[in-house]
Amino acid sequence: MKLFKLIIVFTLLITSCNTSTDMNQEKEKLLQTDIEFSNRSAEVGNHQAFLEFASPDIVLLKPESYPIVGKPALKKLYNELSDSYYRLTWKPSYGRVSTSGDLAYTFGIYLLEITEGEQKGQISRGTYCSIWEKNAKGNWRFVLDTGNSGLEPTNNNQ
Repeated sequence: MKLFKLIIVFTLLITSCNTSTDMNQEKEKLLQTDIEFSNRSAEVGNHQAFLEFASPDIVLLKPESYPIVGKPALKKLYNELSDSYYRLTWKPSYGRVSTSGDLAYTFGIYLLEITEGEQKGQISRGTYCSIWEKNAKGNWRFVLDTGNSGLEPTNNNQ
């Protein structure tokens, strides 16, 4: 009987350690996905990257705008706007995965650099938060994204 109890305790300890390790690995995968998303934005443009990393039922919250809901609405918005005059990149500061492993969030700092026109070279910074869900293939896709501008401006000389 003592051996049976010892086996149960040992099994519970191993299971709890594996869950912790798995959650840490999942958090790292989430943060890496957010970084890849930013890298893709720099590579192909903000609009294309957002469409690639968005969940089908995406919600985008933008200042002075009603929520943009669903990928078709996001595509329509991006068809009406150009992203060729700026570069948007960001870096996650923190991320957390739910204990169920299928929902998560990241937040961090974004940089918006004007790449053309009279304001070329101007950089503004702000904060962002993205809520992520894991799709059927096990990939993280963001389901909600929002940001706030207003961090201290920078320029190329700083």
